[in-house]
Amino acid sequence: ILVASGFEDSQVIKTAQMLRGKGINVRTVAVNGLESVNGLRGSSIEPDASLSGVKINELDAVIIPGGNSTAIFKVFDNVLTLLMEMHSAGKPIGAIGNGTAVLAAAGLTKNMRVTGDEALRNDLEESGANFLDQGLVVDHNLVTAQSNENLIHLVDSINFLLEPSSHMVDEAPTKA
Repeated sequence: ILVASGFEDSQVIKTAQMLRGKGINVRTVAVNGLESVNGLRGSSIEPDASLSGVKINELDAVIIPGGNSTAIFKVFDNVLTLLMEMHSAGKPIGAIGNGTAVLAAAGLTKNMRVTGDEALRNDLEESGANFLDQGLVVDHNLVTAQSNENLIHLVDSINFLLEPSSHMVDEAPTKA
C-alpha cells in the first residue's frame, strides 16, 4: 500500500488489516523515505519500505489510498513508473476514492472502466476512462473503489486476482 503525507487513514489501516486477515503479506511503501508518515485524520505509520528501494518483482499488487496524498503520488515519477510497470505486468492495482486520479496521471485509465470520488468524474472521463457511478469496478487488473464503504469488496477483488487458481478454467474431459 502506497503511503505519503495526508493519506486517508482508514483506507490504509483497514485495508491492510483486511488483507492481512486473508493471509496476504502487506507492506506500506512510502514515496519519500522511511520516516513516519502522518495520515489526514491523525494516525501515523512507520512505513515498511521506501519506494526507491522497492522493485516491481517484489510486489504482487499495489493499492493507492485516497486523501491528500494523491497530490504527492501524482508528481512522483517513480510512483507513476511503478504503476505503469505493474499494469504492463498485469499485476493488480487498487485505487480508492480520489486515488483513482493517480491511475489517470499514470495514463492507465484510457478505455478502462473505473469508479472513484464523484468529484473526479470529469477528469477521469477526460483521461479516456469510462467512469461508472458504482461502489466497485474491476476492469482487467484495475480495481477501483468509490469510498471506504467498498473496502471489503476491493480487498476481496485484489485477493481473487492474486489467486492463481482462480484464473484456471477446467476443461471438460475428452471421451476416449
